Formats: sequence, C-alpha cells, structure tokens
Amino acid sequence: MALMNELASVGSYVKSALSSNVQLKYEVPTQPTKDNVVVRMLTTDTESETAYHYRVDRTYQVVIYGADSPTVIERMDAVSRKINDRTTLIPIAGSLRYIRTNGFGYGAAFRTESGLWACAGVLQTEVREARTQEQYDKVMHVYPRYDLRIPVG
Repeated sequence: MALMNELASVGSYVKSALSSNVQLKYEVPTQPTKDNVVVRMLTTDTESETAYHYRVDRTYQVVIYGADSPTVIERMDAVSRKINDRTTLIPIAGSLRYIRTNGFGYGAAFRTESGLWACAGVLQTEVREARTQEQYDKVMHVYPRYDLRIPVG
C-alpha cells in the first residue's frame, strides 16, 4: 500500500503545479483528452544503507496531453519549475514523511495518433524505509537488591 500512497502523493503534487481543470490519471487512457495528466511508476530499486533502514529509489513518468505543442510544453515547464525550484520534498499523504526528489527532466512534445500533443517527463525520487525490528517484551518491574560486603578481620 505504501507504493499507492506515494504514487497518489506524487500525482497530487504534480497536479498542484497545473490549472485546476486537468484530470489526473494513473494509467495511460486509451482515448486521452487534452486535459489529461498521467503519473505512473516506471521503476523501483532498493539499496540497503544501515541495519535499521533501506532506501527505495523510484522513477515516475509524467505525461501531459494538450491541444497544441506550446500548451504541453508550458504545462510541463510549470511542473519542472515546481519540482526543481520550490522544494525537493513531496509530502506523503497521511503521514509526516516526505519523498525526496532527485531531479526531473522531460523531452520534446510529440503528436499522438489521436491528433493530440503530449510530452513525457521523468521524475527521480527516493524514500527511506525502516526495517522491521524484532520486538521484545518490556521489563515490567525492576527491584533493586543491595548486597553489602564488609571484610571481617
């Protein structure tokens, strides 16, 4: 479930950089419209860092559709500026944790088969996850015992 929560967090962050009339999708629609923005996870990789946590590197693809090339590039530039200028952290919904961004890049706009224009970008992120630790029963009561040893003689 953590992946779906992070995907939704990245999606809402990308959408917040755009106008309110865009429709956020997590899969590429068969018939995209000029207001569709698609955010989907491309790759994931883990790296062990310590005995207590590991790093999860994820790559997300952002695809923006529009009626013409300048609109698509303008929208993608707005997303790029928000990610690269304002902060390098994306808040994870429902928690106090963040997704760290490691860069965002995009290519040239292209015409789709349906006649719309689209532009694809790639967002590199990382999140640190705590390893599951073994749980032990708590010591409920501790009673001190004093032992006085005085040498005789």
